Amino acid sequence: MSLPFRSRTIPQCSACIRSYAFAALDDLPLANTGIGQQVRRSSKKKAVVATTVPVRLLKGVKSFGRKGAIVPVSFGRMRNEWFPRRIAEYMTLPEQRSLRLKNTTFERDFQYGADEDLPIPTPGSAQSLGPTTATTQPFIRRAPELERLSPERSMQLIEIFVPQRLDFYRQPIPAEPEPPAPKRATPSIGTGIAAELFAARAQAEEANKPVKPAAAQAIYGSVSTQNVLDAVKAALATNDESARVGLVEEDVRFIAGPEVVGVEEAGRVVKHVGDFTVEIRVRGSEEGLKRHVRVNAQEV
Repeated sequence: MSLPFRSRTIPQCSACIRSYAFAALDDLPLANTGIGQQVRRSSKKKAVVATTVPVRLLKGVKSFGRKGAIVPVSFGRMRNEWFPRRIAEYMTLPEQRSLRLKNTTFERDFQYGADEDLPIPTPGSAQSLGPTTATTQPFIRRAPELERLSPERSMQLIEIFVPQRLDFYRQPIPAEPEPPAPKRATPSIGTGIAAELFAARAQAEEANKPVKPAAAQAIYGSVSTQNVLDAVKAALATNDESARVGLVEEDVRFIAGPEVVGVEEAGRVVKHVGDFTVEIRVRGSEEGLKRHVRVNAQEV
């Protein structure tokens, strides 16, 4: 008996039959449905990212284990706390491989140190974690200590490097003009010898009037002992030895007196244009050093 004739135009697989069947239906376009689409399931699984690393304890740690135990710990704690402070060390790859072959599990001992008063390692703690171990302090590079200058040598360097006059510039405050004095009415005495005598006596009285001294010109802001100290330090900074002179604001003061105008706040501040004298005395020296300070009116 001969086999039935099978045409090549007839689809043979189920996927082809399904595609032909849905293509024949005009009311059900394949573009808007997911029936004719073939869905493949991915066989890839999400990779498990390890959040801990096995380490060997170099000291007994509370709720983790005793010295020499292998426990899991997070990467951040091991990198930032335990390894720099020599609490634990990393295990090499051959050691980890040999432990995996032996099916060794890494677990914390939460009961360790529960009955004893063991410190829990925290960032910045300076206590030792073992009975015979001590924490190692980080290496700190210290600046070399320089020999301090004597007060006599400091005064000599100030005499050499600080100029005789220190200039400062401040904007002056414009003075208000004084109102003119009212003119006195001169009585009419006519002419003659009596009138001339009266006029001569009036001129003599006007010439003998005391002249009012001009007021010191005020400035915006002030020149303080801190400003003078900064100028002195800038002059001393030009030499390596003189830069080591130790001066504070209390070592500088303006010399005030009855004839000096503009010095205020017990010799600490100058608020007027003019020439002043400042005294510099290093603590421990017997005599001070005088320098001139000139406050100039700054042109706008």
